[in-house]
Amino acid sequence: MANGTRTTARAQLAERKHTLVRDEILLSATRLFAERGFRAVSMDDIAATLEYTKSVIYYYFKSKGQILWQIVCRTLEQYQSDIEEIRARKEDPAKTLRDMLHQHALLVMNHSEWSAIFNREMSELAPAQQQQVSRMKRVYDAMFWETYQSGVAAGAFRDLPVHIVIGGMLGMCNWLYTWYNPKGPMSAEEIANHFVELVVDGCRQH
Repeated sequence: MANGTRTTARAQLAERKHTLVRDEILLSATRLFAERGFRAVSMDDIAATLEYTKSVIYYYFKSKGQILWQIVCRTLEQYQSDIEEIRARKEDPAKTLRDMLHQHALLVMNHSEWSAIFNREMSELAPAQQQQVSRMKRVYDAMFWETYQSGVAAGAFRDLPVHIVIGGMLGMCNWLYTWYNPKGPMSAEEIANHFVELVVDGCRQH
């Protein structure tokens, strides 16, 4: 039993180390891709920032494209998880949409490197990966569509074309990363609040 316990403990330690190194590689690559662009970054560059050999990077990821794919997947999963959590509260549609857009804007600003990669590097993915991203984006957008349509049905929002409303809302937020300055006069929270007031409240029934 003691030997089995030690074996389990070693396996758990090895798994934690594996996860830690993968996360370090993804974080380093995210910064480099956002700063220089995907094509301008090599596996050697990623290794150098971590003081690893290139062989270590290849042990965890078969290619630079695989690293990009993992970054994109993690980005989409984080966005979707946050929005699903808000919807799960089952509050009234107007408040839900406000909270959803507020969180979306915060994610764009607080994870500006993700935003830069997602907006600039999708063409570097394999065609099958691009199709999967499109499907995931449709699922994400549909959560906003459904919430707005519920608000229309409840008399909270004007009956406007939902694809225009949600496309405009998310589109405005998606470029915040290009000008948001963490050291600027307004915090991400303040900017997100203004966006919600400007965009969501403009759709309310009067």
